Amino acid sequence: MENEVYYSTVTFKSSDNDKSTGTVPQSEESVLYAEVKRKQSTSQTPPENTEKETSIQISPTYRRATVSLGLLCFLLLTALTTFSTFNYIHMSKYNNILAQHSKEKSTNLQLLADKEVLEQERAKLTTQGEQMNATLDFILKKSNFLVDEYCQSTGNGVQCTPCPQEWIQNGSSCYYFHKNQPWKTWTMSQEYCKGYGAQLATIDSVEEQEFINQHTTSYYDAYHGYWIGLSEKSETAWVWTTRAKLEGGFWISGPSEGYMDCVLSMTSKNPLKSWISTRCHMYNRWICEMDVLTWPTFLQAQPNLNDTST
Repeated sequence: MENEVYYSTVTFKSSDNDKSTGTVPQSEESVLYAEVKRKQSTSQTPPENTEKETSIQISPTYRRATVSLGLLCFLLLTALTTFSTFNYIHMSKYNNILAQHSKEKSTNLQLLADKEVLEQERAKLTTQGEQMNATLDFILKKSNFLVDEYCQSTGNGVQCTPCPQEWIQNGSSCYYFHKNQPWKTWTMSQEYCKGYGAQLATIDSVEEQEFINQHTTSYYDAYHGYWIGLSEKSETAWVWTTRAKLEGGFWISGPSEGYMDCVLSMTSKNPLKSWISTRCHMYNRWICEMDVLTWPTFLQAQPNLNDTST
């Protein structure tokens, strides 16, 4: 350390010689400054040295702590950045997978809907195929099938009815009531029906007999009626054109004896009492009956709701 310097002040008064010389005094007193140096003390000043030594001792530790803290912050920032990047990548993959899953799910639902539609179409085609086979079988059994009697060409294509024109449907059967000239014998009437693949009517229920009575009218006299498919093949057996034997019947007063071998259905107030037997060569009107023809759905004509003839 540098030596400490102390200053002291010494004052001198002017003398008489000075006065005699005539010199103008500047001041009554002259001031001299003397520099006095003090030797360096053997004892050191502890305060300043202690602070500097402490500063020198703490500084490396502080720097190491600062560096460590900075490094830690850097590592944390790096880890956070890495985690964020990792999370972003995986979230992007997750979102892509989720979007793909939603798309595949939607596609799967559409495929299921398409499958259901195809199954319905398949069932529809199967039904139409069965109907066409049944229709073809029905047609092939007829020696003379009059397609024009069933089907007509319209603006919507070909439309076919279950019964020929001028025939009336009742349940699973079609009926033709001949009400015009010429009249025919029982055998001639049966041949006419065969021309349509039909037979003279077979009546085996009360409902059917009531239906027939509703569509017949009286004509000419009390002895004329409508031929039905019942005749006597022997003295003890009445047989239908289908070769089935008669069970019961709707006779007015029972079958007549003699040559009265064929049966007429008369218009009657009591439908359950309307049959009479008469000669087979007598000329009368007649009733034909045959099965309903079921067409494939795409050929079926729409029923006329205003038609009350049936």
